[in-house]
Amino acid sequence: MAENTKNLKPPAGIKLASLKDLVRLVISSVGPDRIAGYIGHFEEADRTIYFVFNTSLGYYELNALPIILWTVEEEMPTKSFLRYKTATDETIEFSNDATDPKWLSIPIVKFEIMPEFLKVWKN
Repeated sequence: MAENTKNLKPPAGIKLASLKDLVRLVISSVGPDRIAGYIGHFEEADRTIYFVFNTSLGYYELNALPIILWTVEEEMPTKSFLRYKTATDETIEFSNDATDPKWLSIPIVKFEIMPEFLKVWKN
């Protein structure tokens, strides 16, 4: 698939401190009783990047501002979901089980190829 991305402006990039912060952001953006969305995963050279795409609708005079919120972690996903719970202690873990009602589960989507204009973490 040929891609003409030379005229596309990159989205704004916001680096978060940790994967746990990214999980909190995904959960808080839709409410505690259901999760909508995913966390993207991309391996590049010597780092593992987790990210989400978002937009800030009605950003000043623009229709929307595209944003990529991202973080770098050493831990690579070993399973298909990130699970989060706050009972007893705040915990996140990788899992293949998304059915346990004690956990909020977020799918991890592995990106094999990322268009260069979306790599806000280049520097």
